[in-house]
Amino acid sequence: MGPVYHFIATSIVSGTIYLASKSESCLIISFVGGFLIDLDHVIDYYLHQGFNLKVRHFLEFCFKRKFTHLTLIFHSLELLILFWLAIYFFKLGNFWLALGIGITQHMLFDLAVNRDFLKTPYFYFLTLRIINGFRVKEFKQNDK
Repeated sequence: MGPVYHFIATSIVSGTIYLASKSESCLIISFVGGFLIDLDHVIDYYLHQGFNLKVRHFLEFCFKRKFTHLTLIFHSLELLILFWLAIYFFKLGNFWLALGIGITQHMLFDLAVNRDFLKTPYFYFLTLRIINGFRVKEFKQNDK
């Protein structure tokens, strides 16, 4: 899912959280969780291409899916599950709940939108990416 759509979806979800909680901090942290999770794409770009500040090259690289390896450390279903378990068992407050909702909605949209690009939704398990050496070809549809 592209950044514009993530921005729109995250804005709607975060706005809904604000309406329900009347908390500006919950609105902000939900937005941070739902949108800034994609910073791991920047990390992968620098690992793949080296450090440079060419935004146009970064966007072209991402949109044309030129990555051969993707770590995407923040896009991890295992870490998300552990995060929700921590919220539940440690009875963490609304701040953490809003962050969890923001991250979760991002992951759900990625799972739904990227299903045509990926062979399997298991791509979003960090453990499986580690086992496969972070190689994109292990998860990508042949013609995509």
